[in-house]
Amino acid sequence: MAFFDDYKPFRNHLRKFPLLPSLVEIWRLSLDLLYDRPLPPDYLTGRPALAHGPLNKYLYPWDLDILSRELLLNASTNGTRTLKKWSDLANTINYIRRLEDVAFTTGHDPQADVLRDLHRIAHRQWPWQIDAGAAPLMRALKVFGTEAVDRLVVQTLGMTIKQAILLGSAVSGSFLNNSGMSINQDYGVLGIPRDASIALLSRLTSTTSDLRREIVAQQRYDQDWAYGQNPLEKRPLISVDPSFPDRVLCPMPWWLMRRLSGGIFYDLVSLAEFSNPFGESFQDYVGDIIKLTCKPPRFTILPEEPYFVGQRKMHGVDWTVSDHTGHLFVEAKAKRLTVGSKVRSETAPLDRDLNIMAMAIVQHYQNIRRSLDRQTSWKPDGLPIYPLILTLEDWFFISPRVNEMLTAHIGTLLAKADVPASIVESMPYIIASAQEFEIISQLISQIGINPILSRCIEPDRQSWALLPIVRGFFKDELKNADGFLFRAEFMQLWQNIYANHQ
Repeated sequence: MAFFDDYKPFRNHLRKFPLLPSLVEIWRLSLDLLYDRPLPPDYLTGRPALAHGPLNKYLYPWDLDILSRELLLNASTNGTRTLKKWSDLANTINYIRRLEDVAFTTGHDPQADVLRDLHRIAHRQWPWQIDAGAAPLMRALKVFGTEAVDRLVVQTLGMTIKQAILLGSAVSGSFLNNSGMSINQDYGVLGIPRDASIALLSRLTSTTSDLRREIVAQQRYDQDWAYGQNPLEKRPLISVDPSFPDRVLCPMPWWLMRRLSGGIFYDLVSLAEFSNPFGESFQDYVGDIIKLTCKPPRFTILPEEPYFVGQRKMHGVDWTVSDHTGHLFVEAKAKRLTVGSKVRSETAPLDRDLNIMAMAIVQHYQNIRRSLDRQTSWKPDGLPIYPLILTLEDWFFISPRVNEMLTAHIGTLLAKADVPASIVESMPYIIASAQEFEIISQLISQIGINPILSRCIEPDRQSWALLPIVRGFFKDELKNADGFLFRAEFMQLWQNIYANHQ
């Protein structure tokens, strides 16, 4: 309980804050950090001259994640402190930073775990920095929008994925201007029945008492304290008045938009009939990227081609893209890291997920070997081959410790499959997210497969994310790449709604 001894002063400090006004203040601070909405003049009062510059020099969105969770757990109905006041805000954030340091050194040797913790830090911080704008919405619309998957969305949520994203955009947009609203509103102009919108928004709503009970049940007072789940991620709306349960507060609109786009995955993942259609849908989406960016005749695109090994039917490589410089063999994997793999200090959950990733990589190598052995219609021509594993959600393979764990699993599985371990050296695999591939494919379309991907497999960069690599080598080409690849489709979605209601 050594950590809890350090935690108690922070708990007592938060008891001096009134809960609902503090959550409204978090809402306003989040708009400044995430949407560049300047704070009103009554915020940051008493700020010293030395603490000048934008707020994001001192405060980060993940700080507000922890703070909102801890306020829900510890704040009082009434209180005298306020996050509008610089000293109260600064003292509170300093408490959090000190507790993060204490938690890291609790129960283990920090020197032994610093490389492992890079993985947890990335999953805690990076989504706030890269998962913004409309691109994730369009990605979700395409991946959840196939007939087989959308049928499950309707079955579970009472509306299509298009309706859910339109509703999320409208409601999140409202919360950019107001901290509260009623969920009993009519979104018929978006083609959404009122009872359906109320039902879905109610699904995303909790009371402060329910949220507090959930936090108490899962709170950790050890090295995982800073990485505890915030129930607002799953249910980002708070019913604030028992007399009017339809009136809700949204402390972090960013959570709401995430929840009604990619977060729909967690509503469906437990359905037995979800996995296969979702995997096929993601594979189709990867194909949409390739077809939009790597067009013939300069590029040759081959979709999945089943083949047989004896009596066994093999599904083959998902997508093969070729040009005069090389070949890109693409395997699309919709599998996500489990929550425990992202944030827990114990390695068992992560180890299980890494083994699944290693199985996908080894299977990909087996398919490539059989292609090289002319068991498929693709024919080798001596040009370099790049095995690419694409994930829907970024796994953030930046930690050397995590890469070592993955490498160990791959080595074991290659041996079991009777595949030479040297294949990893002769054709190094690349793991990238869909978001990265939307950019990388546009660079490939400009200068070719080999010039881009040869940079990504250089030994001193194999644990890097792809975008920092290409930013260093292909600045001019990046200027021609659109960070929102399916922009035209997204704009057409809204134009159709506007046209239908003229």
